[in-house]
Amino acid sequence: MPASHTSHQERLATLLGHAIRDEPFAMELQKNPPGAARGLGLTLRIDEVVALKGLDIGQMAAAAQTLRSPLATRATFDQQQVRTD
Repeated sequence: MPASHTSHQERLATLLGHAIRDEPFAMELQKNPPGAARGLGLTLRIDEVVALKGLDIGQMAAAAQTLRSPLATRATFDQQQVRTD
């Protein structure tokens, strides 16, 4: 059982979210998942380490670029609006 009190999904979401925003972190995450996670105060299970070592940094960079596009920002904003009528 990991020392971290966050769930499996929360740990991976935190790591991947950080990797999308920070390309050097993404490269470190692929090379040394436990070390990169430790830098964020997280402890990984062995299955998480194996999954993260299989990351495709090229795909992650493309996803990050798409998420930073003006259209992605508008789409996110539209999804967050609440109807009041």
